[in-house]
Amino acid sequence: MNTQAAKHVDQRVLHEIFKGVAAETGEAFFDALVRHLAGALDVQAAWVTEWLPDESLLRALSFWSLGRHVPGYEYRIQGTPCEAVIFEQRLVVVPNHVIDLYPADPDLAPMGAVSYMGLPLRDADGQVLGNLAVLDGRPLEIDATRQAVFSIFGARAAAELGRLRRDRALRESEQQLSRLIDSAMDSIIELDATLRVIRLNRAAAGCFGCSSEAQTPQPIERLFATESCARLRQLTQCLRSGEVGGDSLWITEGLQGLKVDGKRFSAEATLSRFESGGKDFFTLILRNVEERLAAEARLQALTDETSALRAELDALRGFDEIIGNSPGLRRLLQDIERVAPSEVTVLITGETGTGKELIARAIHRRSRRRDCTLIKVNCAAIPAGLQESEFFGHEKGAFTGATRRREGRFQLADGGTLFLDELGEMPLDLQAKLLRVLQEGEFEPVGSGRTVRIDVRVIAATNRDLIQMVKDGRFREDLLYRLNVFPIHAPPLRERGDDVVVLAEAIAARVARQDGTTHAPLSAAGRERLMAYAWPGNVRELENLIERAWIHGTDTAGGRVLNLARALPDATPETPPPSSPGEPVRVLTVAELHALERANLLRALAASNWKLSGHGGAAELLGLHPNTLASRMKSLGITRLASVTATNG
Repeated sequence: MNTQAAKHVDQRVLHEIFKGVAAETGEAFFDALVRHLAGALDVQAAWVTEWLPDESLLRALSFWSLGRHVPGYEYRIQGTPCEAVIFEQRLVVVPNHVIDLYPADPDLAPMGAVSYMGLPLRDADGQVLGNLAVLDGRPLEIDATRQAVFSIFGARAAAELGRLRRDRALRESEQQLSRLIDSAMDSIIELDATLRVIRLNRAAAGCFGCSSEAQTPQPIERLFATESCARLRQLTQCLRSGEVGGDSLWITEGLQGLKVDGKRFSAEATLSRFESGGKDFFTLILRNVEERLAAEARLQALTDETSALRAELDALRGFDEIIGNSPGLRRLLQDIERVAPSEVTVLITGETGTGKELIARAIHRRSRRRDCTLIKVNCAAIPAGLQESEFFGHEKGAFTGATRRREGRFQLADGGTLFLDELGEMPLDLQAKLLRVLQEGEFEPVGSGRTVRIDVRVIAATNRDLIQMVKDGRFREDLLYRLNVFPIHAPPLRERGDDVVVLAEAIAARVARQDGTTHAPLSAAGRERLMAYAWPGNVRELENLIERAWIHGTDTAGGRVLNLARALPDATPETPPPSSPGEPVRVLTVAELHALERANLLRALAASNWKLSGHGGAAELLGLHPNTLASRMKSLGITRLASVTATNG
């Protein structure tokens, strides 16, 4: 084959790969995948299946043969070449005489099959999901290029099939939760941020005397008396502001409901707040006291399961793996592989935005506890007075507002993994109780004399210097030694070399997919700007910056060009004056660097009139994420009062 012809073939194969693995989404994905796989390998048939082990059956998600899709194709694998693919979990290649090797396969002869190639599709845990296979009426010449093309299609098919299974599990869980809500004897009412009623379960419809089919939004004034509506609006504001110290409360004085015929009725109630899609929603439960405990337990179990599935899907929408190839990141990945199968406690340290939670999830997914729950606790986000209850649970009546028995995070994580984020924010009294749990595996819920035994693996993370905190008397030394069994350091982005460019390309590709378009590769100047910047906010800051650069970007024939000049602060470091021959180099101490950073933050805060986020805020002036700015202010002891005092002094 001459050079021009070979180039044409390569371009055709690349086109088929792109069309097969990237050009379609949703239900059309598998149809496109097998059609373009057949085109890329120049074979007469290609199919992708889902493995149903209980039936020893492979059911085709899409089957392409002789230029058309064949619907409803499924087959039992006994005596077929796919049997070795599934049970031996390996690539099977039969370049010729496939009918002679598998005479019991009833479908080979009608297809005129001569050659076959099949590949198992596995999820991240190695579980077989199905297979990808091709068949032809000619001998199949297998070379490295064909195997590589086949592997690309197989990897993409496995990822999509895994996502579909998780989507299916989430839908089933949500349907089960919906059925449970509708079958509950308690009256359950869902409200939006403006307190419009958007859902009533059957019990609530019967309680108010209205039709359960009438699910269109309606004002809350149709269901409750004027004074009760005013009370509900006041309580929702308390939940939003955090005045009540949690996301739920017991309405001790009760509510006055209004039936359709205008009659009033009294009801005991609880009100809770949750977020979905960045918006506030509220759940109002009207119930008898005796029936409440059982109903809440059932609702909580299914809500936790749904939340866990949502969190897993959210993680899948990001990066499938930790991206990069720098020496520091390779060491990090090696540490994860080493420690994941064990049961030891892991302490992850690193600056904010370096992906400590992603590391914790990677350890959990590779551990023997991967089939159990990973429970996350942000120690900085829990009010100090509620931390013990949040960790260890409480009994009804243990303190004011404890209207029901509640399980703590340790008990929810029993058998799985507990991830303690922002560990340095934990108060000393709670540190002592945590130490006991780690040493003895048991605790007493607040207000209870019973001892609860649990089996939990703990992974902790912090951006604080715990050793210095021990010296300052703000962290227990014995707890540090108990947690620091296997330390893992998440390297900052500025120490990861070319990883910043690789991550930027990956983030840009993700943003482009979400926007339904493509992006142009980064220019050499753009790469240099990214490499020169110090990245105080690390990967989190990089994600925000790429999204800004995308918004400010320009659409071209080759895709959208990121506007890094608009999004990225000037990354050119100031050049110190040259030293005279023999003159020692002046190196700033850590204290001097902190002083310079503190002064710069104060100037930005003064220029923005202490507006932290939004247009014209200090975070925008500094090119930082608002959370990163708040973290640095806390680390450097910057408050508005302290600033005024220092100025007046």
